[in-house]
Amino acid sequence: MMYEFKVSEIAEEFGVHRNTIRNWINAGTLVAQEGPGRKYLMKFEDYQMLCEKFGREPLIRPDSNVDLRTVSTLETEKKIVPVLELGKKVKTLYDDSQWADECLTCGTCASACPISGVDGLDPRKIVRMAILGLEDDLIDSDWAWKCTMCAKCEDVCPANIQIVNLMRRLRSRRDRDKVPGPIHRGVMTCLERGNNIGIPKEDFLHLMEELGDELAEGCCPGFVTPVDIHGARLMVTVNSREPFAEPDDLKWWWKIFYAAGESWTLTSENWEGVNWGLFSGDDEAMRAVVGRIVDNMRRLNCETLLLPECGHAYYATRFCLNRWYPEALKEFKICTVFDLLLEYLHTGRIRVDNTIHTKRTVFHDSCNYGRKSMRAFGQAYYEEGREITRACCPDLVEMEPNRGSNYCCGAGSGAWAMPFADERVYYGRMKARQVSESEAKLVIASCHNCRDQFKKSLNQEYNLGIEVKYMWELVADSLILPGRRSLE
Repeated sequence: MMYEFKVSEIAEEFGVHRNTIRNWINAGTLVAQEGPGRKYLMKFEDYQMLCEKFGREPLIRPDSNVDLRTVSTLETEKKIVPVLELGKKVKTLYDDSQWADECLTCGTCASACPISGVDGLDPRKIVRMAILGLEDDLIDSDWAWKCTMCAKCEDVCPANIQIVNLMRRLRSRRDRDKVPGPIHRGVMTCLERGNNIGIPKEDFLHLMEELGDELAEGCCPGFVTPVDIHGARLMVTVNSREPFAEPDDLKWWWKIFYAAGESWTLTSENWEGVNWGLFSGDDEAMRAVVGRIVDNMRRLNCETLLLPECGHAYYATRFCLNRWYPEALKEFKICTVFDLLLEYLHTGRIRVDNTIHTKRTVFHDSCNYGRKSMRAFGQAYYEEGREITRACCPDLVEMEPNRGSNYCCGAGSGAWAMPFADERVYYGRMKARQVSESEAKLVIASCHNCRDQFKKSLNQEYNLGIEVKYMWELVADSLILPGRRSLE
């Protein structure tokens, strides 16, 4: 039996943009063929499977060309489910009752989760399965990998169930050769070669020198890229994706350091700031990567560590320092991008021109700098990003909800790199709706994955028509450099 539909109708039904439905058809996620009158045809069974995947009830329209009696028969057959024999199960996933046992099954977590219902994922169900000892089923499923561990479920949970810890534990139990996407491969490459992509030392140093020369020839006369400078105030880590794919992006921070007259340095080895061990559930890898950062800080005798990559790099590093290297926190400071930029602005070390960016602007709250930092470290960064953005953009508005109640962009905890693009785009529908309702045309992000999700995915999928910038990119583009009225 075939099911007839229009792209606009099914887009409205699933709460996504028409472009997303067309992309699903082109990619084969939605198996359909062109029909009469600008409609599409698909097998009704495929439509039912799509509804099940995204937690929807099939919608039968009068013009859908569907026999309701046949549908009733199919539904009856589907409801005949064999009894599940549990037997005695031994629980090994957790020993803290707050991870699962104290769950009230109220469903508040599921109502807050943007991806609840997709492929049967439901935070409440996952917690109950953990209690019942159905560990193999949980580990074998992809639920933990489609979850972005944004902690919105924990934020609303009245029993304070540690759902994010449970999800990460599930990731850690997956056989390493079955970890989806490049996450585990990146972890191993970082342990073996000092960065996630495996860029050789000579190539990295040559590129850093070349980028410095370009900056000196442009807007920053006399600039030289500092590497392994002993006694520098700041030691700065690097996201390996930038030298590999977007090297010019490094210049934004370098312009800011130049304007501020900062004493800073890169390192020639083990410069990776991104810690994918957080995503893969590999504590030993996390510890080793952060240990190398500590070694570099001690070797160069730097005062402050800056991780400008994204919220997860800061979160993972500070988490590891607290857990495994507490003595290092007595030797040096760790600061966020917010701390440093506000220091520069408040002390007058940099000045910005607030007439350059006149579009209506919103600031996106990072889950790692927000909810997760509050839970782990007792400090969240909400107002700081808005103050920095407002210094450059006079027309700053809010998305609703925001701050601690903000929705994840959908690309966190490795989701941007994993092979679940359909789920990631569907997850992002909430964020796309927030941006659209704010009527903003410029979105500012403090995280690499958030920026990529907005700029390279949601903008196209949902026809948002927005410009997207990193927060430090915004500041760099607004800088009034020494001897110049503004940075063009």
